[in-house]
Formats: sequence, C-alpha cells, structure tokens
Amino acid sequence: MNAYAIAALVTAEPAFSKEDVKPGWVALGIVVLLCIATYFLARSFLRHARTAQQPWDGEDADPGIGRTTPHDRS
Repeated sequence: MNAYAIAALVTAEPAFSKEDVKPGWVALGIVVLLCIATYFLARSFLRHARTAQQPWDGEDADPGIGRTTPHDRS
C-alpha cells in the first residue's frame, strides 16, 4: 500500500511552478525580526552571565583554590 502512495507522489506534477514561488518581503521581515530578537536575547544573556560571576552579598570572592601561578611553583 505504501508503495502505491510513494509512486503516486513521485509521478504527480508539482502544484506550483518555479516561476510562481519566489521569496517575498514578508519572509525578509520575519528574518530581520528574528535577528533583532536574537541580538537582544544575547545581550541579556551576557548581562546576566556577568552578574552571576559576582559573589553574593556578605560572601568573600572565590580565593582561586587550585589555581597556581608561575611564582607559586618550586
């Protein structure tokens, strides 16, 4: 049964010709709006990521446990 459906779809003529279908201004507007939304989301994410690195009120900053510098090595 599936073979008949596939054969019918393969041999059927397309509903639109290539001359009928072309990109439009609406699609361009949607892409531009998505780019603007992505910009604002990335900006918000970076702002929140910067504040997440700061210590909470009343806590000391991370002393850097496990970090070594060339001067610490013997």
